[in-house]
Parts: sequence; C-alpha cells; structure tokens
Amino acid sequence: MKVTLIISTYNSPNMLRLCLMSVAKQTVMPDEIIIADDGSTDETRKLIEEMAKSLPCHVKHAWQEDRGFRLAESRNNALRMCQGDYVVFIDGDIIMERHFIEDHKRLAEKGFFVVGSRSKLSAQANNRLFNKRNPNIHWFSKGVKNRFNAIYMPWLSFYTKNMYKKEWDKGRGANMAMFMSDLKAVNGFDSDMVGYGLEDTDIIVRLVNLGLRRKWAKFQAIEFHLYHKEKSFAKENRPLLDGNNRKVKCKNGIERL
Repeated sequence: MKVTLIISTYNSPNMLRLCLMSVAKQTVMPDEIIIADDGSTDETRKLIEEMAKSLPCHVKHAWQEDRGFRLAESRNNALRMCQGDYVVFIDGDIIMERHFIEDHKRLAEKGFFVVGSRSKLSAQANNRLFNKRNPNIHWFSKGVKNRFNAIYMPWLSFYTKNMYKKEWDKGRGANMAMFMSDLKAVNGFDSDMVGYGLEDTDIIVRLVNLGLRRKWAKFQAIEFHLYHKEKSFAKENRPLLDGNNRKVKCKNGIERL
C-alpha cells in the first residue's frame, strides 16, 4: 500500500520547514509528499525545492493562484497529483511525532477513515523551535498545552478507536486519513467551500453517507500544532454543509479538472 502525505500551506515557510523536517524523522516514510499550496509566494516554492533535496521520498508542489482562502480546492489540486492508495492529510503548521505515518499506516482498514487530535503549542514554544530549526518536541516539552493529546500509548487503540461515537461528524482535517478510492467515491473536497472552516466536516459527513465508519487515532498519530491566531469561520459554508447532509458526492470536487 502506497501512502501519500498531503500538507496544506499558505505563506508560512518557517512553519512548513519544521513540518517537513518532522517528515524526515519518521520511522516509516510516506511514498510521496504533495504540498497543497493555496497561493504562497516564491519564498515557499524555494523552501520546498530546498527541502525536497534532503527528503527520502518524492515531493510534489500543487500550487494555485491566491484568490482568498480556498483550502478545499487546494487539497483537490493535490489529490489530482496523487499516486498513493492511502492519503494522510495534515497542515503545514503541524509537527508530527516520529511514529505519525507508521501509526496511520497501521490504522488503515477498508471500510474506515481515520481522524486524530492535536496538541497545541504556545507562542514561546514556536519561537524556540524557529530559532533552533529543530522539530524535536514531546508531551513533556515546555510550551505544550493540552498534554493529554500528546501521550503516546498506541496499544490502547482497541479501547479508543470508537471514541466520540455519538459525535459522528467530529474530526479534524489536519489529522485525517482515508483510502484514495473512497476520496474518489465522494469526489474529494467541496471546492465551493471558500473561506475558513467546515470543509473537513463536510467530507467526513459524506464519507459517513458513503457507508464508512470512523476510527479515532487516540494516543497515536500524534501531532503538535504551532501557535498562530485563529481565523473566523466563513458563515457562507454552513448552508453548503447543511445541504450535503444526505449527499455522498459534491458537485465541485476532484472530477472537475
């Protein structure tokens, strides 16, 4: 099974550098990395070209014109380049624990998609990591906020895989994985969703409508979220989500191009 890691980014080269450095430390490498770029400047392109030389897997850069926050379409652009059987999604402001890809690969199972949580970092922790250019961070590191999400105990997965069962649409696009065949079946992300928020919830709803079950990656597939100011949710996306609550395929997805 070939694994593709898709990393979303927009004009955050310092964060993306740490993210890609954490890829290099993985116990199991993805077969390819695709950077889903929502219109970054040349600084990001140059960083990707530089980092690609030292990474032991193929790196692709899926760039699109900067016309506002279009994360859904950016991920679809990356999916159109995808050659893997299984796709792991993160954001470029994420530092992965070294077993992250190994954990997601182990959790892959037909009939399921996987979502996980994240542990947030303080602004002070950001500065230390940027200055050292070193992604090494652990659950006990200074500046880790919700440490519960940073505890690594994968042997508990039998008990934790059905967590939040009643909240069946719960999930986070920055820690999510599924088979490419299932992504094709739901036509990928809804590119009509423009602006921050709900594009990940929407695809989770449609995967459930397809008949898949969710598996929760607790105490494994751990990631650390670099600090930045939170964006406001785009109110315009709520009607699109509500309109898809019984649908499987979105109209404007990976099939469009």
